[in-house]
Amino acid sequence: MTKDDEKQQLAKLNVDSEPSSYFLSGPQQPHQPAPSAPPDYLFETVLPRVCCITLNETDKIRLLGVPPVLVDPIRNAISSSWGHIQSEQTYFGAHEFKLLGTPWRGQGTDSITSRTLIVSVLRTMAVNGWNMIQAADVSKKEHGKDALFFETIDPSLGAVMPDEVEMFAMSFNSSDKLRIIGNVPTSIIAAVKQAIQTQIQQEGTHLRAHEIKLRGNPWRPHGAETVYSRMFLSQLLANIRAQGFKLYTSVDISHGDDEKRETESWVFRRVGRTWS
Repeated sequence: MTKDDEKQQLAKLNVDSEPSSYFLSGPQQPHQPAPSAPPDYLFETVLPRVCCITLNETDKIRLLGVPPVLVDPIRNAISSSWGHIQSEQTYFGAHEFKLLGTPWRGQGTDSITSRTLIVSVLRTMAVNGWNMIQAADVSKKEHGKDALFFETIDPSLGAVMPDEVEMFAMSFNSSDKLRIIGNVPTSIIAAVKQAIQTQIQQEGTHLRAHEIKLRGNPWRPHGAETVYSRMFLSQLLANIRAQGFKLYTSVDISHGDDEKRETESWVFRRVGRTWS
């Protein structure tokens, strides 16, 4: 068969001499005009970075994946809120601070200073562009404490100014005491008291905290108290939210047996441009 005969036969079968584009890329679609701009999914998404700070044993803080540039600010936060740092080392890749004393036992004066320490570290992270994701106890070890997870804020928000980050702590002590720890506006104290006014037995200043002693045993409740204590805490959260603050995280920092350890501590932060 001559080449002319082959060409004629191929033409009759309506088969191209080149491989069909169907087998290379699927069925051809009707021609579509070019879009005016590429679709959003073609752009690379900038993912937030995540790091972790853990509270270990009775006196240690470890930085996992925290940028080295933040070690100095965190060291300053620890020194200014807690005091002397006994030693530092690299612990399997994590930067570890060993503090003087036992902040995670949280007894006596330390029960307030340890909460001040936590707020200072959280505030330092926030000022440097790292917001809390979650505090969680991810260990089944006895006397385990929370790991604190952080993520970077949206870069488009720019630098965070120190006066943009306002925080304070709240702890639930013994079986009937509530403490507000930090330099808080008087409106916050009033908002808390309004939420629990019928439960207040006594109030005053305990070291550097405003302490309210409640009726009954709301932190070790039985019967009706299991309902009432949650109801007034719900109202407390609503009242504080109305003052521009919101619950930022709840942290378990206490080391001890079930009878001696305190409940989790709450940290509140003012809602603003870089966190809402």
